Amino acid sequence: MRLAVPDTVRSLPLEQPQRAVQEFATIIGELRDAPDGAAADLEAVATEAIDAALAGGAFMMAVVTPPDAAPALLTGTVLEVPPSWSAGTAEQLRDSLDDVGGPDVRETITVDTGLGPAVIVHRVPGREQARERRPLALQLQAFIPEPGTGRMLLLTLASPSPEGWPVHQLLFAQLVASAQATPDLPPADDPSYETHTYRL
Repeated sequence: MRLAVPDTVRSLPLEQPQRAVQEFATIIGELRDAPDGAAADLEAVATEAIDAALAGGAFMMAVVTPPDAAPALLTGTVLEVPPSWSAGTAEQLRDSLDDVGGPDVRETITVDTGLGPAVIVHRVPGREQARERRPLALQLQAFIPEPGTGRMLLLTLASPSPEGWPVHQLLFAQLVASAQATPDLPPADDPSYETHTYRL
C-alpha cells in the first residue's frame, strides 16, 4: 500500500528505534525552539513516545507539521480483517463505531480509495475524558483495507491542540484517499512483508 505524503509529514525510522528517538528529539527541539542543554530531556520524551508506539504495535510513525496548525503525530498499525472486505463491511464497521466507539466519537465517514472504501473516525475528547483524567487529544483514525490479505492499515493522527485542526482533517482525508496498491509485493510469508506493503 502506498500513500501520497506531503512534505509536512516527517517520517521516523521505527525499524531503527535509536535513530528514530534521535530524529524525534531533534524535531521536538525545533518545534519547541528548545534552548541549548535541553537535549537530554528531549531525548527522554522522544524515547517514551517511540517505546509506546512500538509497544502498541506501530511500524509507522511521523510528525505532521502543516502551516497554521499545531503539530500532530501520525502512527500506523496493522489489523486483521475479513478477507471479503467490501463497501457493506465498511458501513458495518462505521455503524459499529458510531454505536460503541465511545463518547469521544463525533463523526464517522467512508472515503473511497484505490483499495476500496476506508472508514475515518473523528474523535474529540469531552467531559467524560476530563473526568477520567484521560489524555485530551483530538484524534482521527482511518481503517484502510488491503484487499485479499485479510489485513488493514489503522492510521491514527493525534494532536493535543485544536489549533489548525481543520487543516489536519483535510490533510488526513487526502492522505487516506490517496491509498493505492503497491506493485511487486514480496510473498505474504516473507518477514519483510509488513514493512514493504505499507509505505509513507
